[in-house]
Amino acid sequence: MKNLIFKLFFIILLQNFTIIIAQEIKLNERTISSAGVYKRIQETKTGNWKDVMTDFMQAAVKDLTGDKKSFQYKASLFSIKSRADSTLLVDYNYARETFSRNFQIAVGLNLDNDYKFDGFQYGFDWAIVNKRDLSIAKTSKELEDLFQGSNSMLIDKLQAYRQIHNNDDEFIRLKQIINDAYEKGQYIPRENLPEEFLNTLPEDYTQMSKAFEKQFNDEIEAIRMRPLLTVGFHSNFKKDAKFLDEYDASLVYLQGLTKKGNKMEIDFRNQFKAKDSLATSLIKRKEFSSQLGLNISILKKGEESLIEFKPNFEFKRIFSGLMEDEKNNQFLANADLRIKVLKNLWIPLVLKYDIENNNLFGFLNISFNFDAIKNE
Repeated sequence: MKNLIFKLFFIILLQNFTIIIAQEIKLNERTISSAGVYKRIQETKTGNWKDVMTDFMQAAVKDLTGDKKSFQYKASLFSIKSRADSTLLVDYNYARETFSRNFQIAVGLNLDNDYKFDGFQYGFDWAIVNKRDLSIAKTSKELEDLFQGSNSMLIDKLQAYRQIHNNDDEFIRLKQIINDAYEKGQYIPRENLPEEFLNTLPEDYTQMSKAFEKQFNDEIEAIRMRPLLTVGFHSNFKKDAKFLDEYDASLVYLQGLTKKGNKMEIDFRNQFKAKDSLATSLIKRKEFSSQLGLNISILKKGEESLIEFKPNFEFKRIFSGLMEDEKNNQFLANADLRIKVLKNLWIPLVLKYDIENNNLFGFLNISFNFDAIKNE
């Protein structure tokens, strides 16, 4: 059973690689097309954010070292629709699918300590507020005017450059660079242009270039600060169990912050659970938990987070189904450590410390995020 679960995990990874069209943005490019802005926004999203609301799909293994392991797979409604209609991956179609991009479905298998089947899980999450959404997160008209002005200046001076080089290979290469960038909505920094061509440009171009760079980065940073609010409902189903014997309802709020250049994120979560007691199926257990934390990118490369640390405090209230020696009110000091191993592969380690009883719990997870958008 153990080998079967891991085979299923890697099969799903391979299947979805066939529809991944995400591309890296080069450090020396600034793209203001909808697809370009989308990609830059994705770079600013933390692993913590993507665990709450996946951009496209996510496959994960939860609690690898614990007694209640699970294999989980969640996908936005958009990703499911795009399987039937691949034209949705084109950026302008993608932008129209607001609801489907902000509604995700989750399914999974629960396993015991011996990797034997112990039921399955299902549910959904809906981002009722997502200010980083592509249809909302657009660049300003002022930035677009700067982009048009700088590229128009390049096209004008390209004609004078043609007189010097008389359509030689150097001119053809430069013309191709400028035309491609203009069609794709890409700004060309000064360092990408030949020195001889730069000498033909007026001083206004230098000032316009600096203004574009600054405003573009400021606008992306402002988008990163915007909030996310999700509501969710999930349920577990076991053999011989009744429908909704075990379920949870959740609310999650994330808000970006910046302090002295450090990327941070307020993380506020509330969850209500109703399930059978571990002691006997005759006793129902109901509990509420609330967590408040701060996710910090302690190591990053450009806009991308590589290592994240999230200290948080949790209050838990048990309404019914108390275990032996358990208290109604519990206070926990928690910490999440996320390490980005590959471009889309994260390894989150979750630690929970029971302050009153001095108990430490640990949970090791693995998550892989899929992303797709086609540039046309």
